[in-house]
Amino acid sequence: MAPAAAVVVALLLLPAWHRNFRTKQARKRILALANSPSGQHAALQQQILGLVRGNSFGQVVVVEESLRRGLGALARSALADLEASGKKSDHARRLRRQLNDERATTPEAEALAVERLRAGGLEAAATDRLHLARKRWPDHPALR
Repeated sequence: MAPAAAVVVALLLLPAWHRNFRTKQARKRILALANSPSGQHAALQQQILGLVRGNSFGQVVVVEESLRRGLGALARSALADLEASGKKSDHARRLRRQLNDERATTPEAEALAVERLRAGGLEAAATDRLHLARKRWPDHPALR
């Protein structure tokens, strides 16, 4: 009786173990992506997104890790997949704000934020943010 119960428990836990294993593999590949030459980025990004496809928790992890490592393109792709799934919408909203709306309070801070977005490969977000900052402080020299 006990061995049969152990087998049933193991079978019930197998999907969760598999999700966690693939999420851990995605984290390792994010680290490899951050340290790889730019020619390998596209292939590694596709591997990472494939590892967490259908796993909303894994997609949240990929967005958070890629934001931490300055991998904006990967963060946007994983966030788009998460939003398309319709799951973890509270996390998706938080991550969307974190990716787009970190608003500074001075023109100099906005200029620095624009530089950081560009360094992270988020040219469209940087352009939008610079446009909004120029509306708020039209003649400030830091925003030229």
